[in-house]
Amino acid sequence: MQQHDPSNHPEAGGIVDFHYIELKDVGGKTSGEQDLRPCLIWNVRVIEMIQLVAVLPIVSGATKARVAISPAERAALGLADTTDVVFEEANVFLWPGPHLEPQADRSLVRPRRASKQLLNAIADGMTGRICNIIFRP
Repeated sequence: MQQHDPSNHPEAGGIVDFHYIELKDVGGKTSGEQDLRPCLIWNVRVIEMIQLVAVLPIVSGATKARVAISPAERAALGLADTTDVVFEEANVFLWPGPHLEPQADRSLVRPRRASKQLLNAIADGMTGRICNIIFRP
């Protein structure tokens, strides 16, 4: 029997290091800036054998709609002290995809997952809002 390996299997609540594209309004034009940052796996959809994954950025000094991560959870997840999860936009890609940065042990997902409390707070914050989707090839 094959063992389940969570280190390379995308599940909601997992944290990955991802080359995230954030949409920015620059002089009335929309452009995308790509930064390597921790991201929360928000949703995983399996279609046939394809895994479609949506990630939300975890950033410091966010000005968009966001949910704060508690200090204890930030420490447990290995995140900076001032980071929040932004939920106004998401990057969507086929797993695993070239935009993931492997961990030191070559796994794709960090060992600790976000709490159900944080996931529920994000879901509550998203209620009635539209999330911009950026599809990554």
